[in-house]
Amino acid sequence: MNSGAAFPLALDFEGRHYRGKVTPSEERGDKGTPVYFRVTLDGQFFAYICCADHGWMERDGDSQPPALVGVIGDYIRRFYE
Repeated sequence: MNSGAAFPLALDFEGRHYRGKVTPSEERGDKGTPVYFRVTLDGQFFAYICCADHGWMERDGDSQPPALVGVIGDYIRRFYE
């Protein structure tokens, strides 16, 4: 498993390229993975996201596009594989 250090994010979604950073929480779940992740895109805070029973979601609300949250979540999941 990767460490708890922040890691870069780069992906394309609906014709737009995003760059950012993912910072894992220090809190760990049952399998030792972070409970949530702080995501910045293009230098701006995007959301705290977490993996729930029904996929990736925002931890504190739902103001961001769910499809983009899901794509970012899949990026994070692949980082930890």
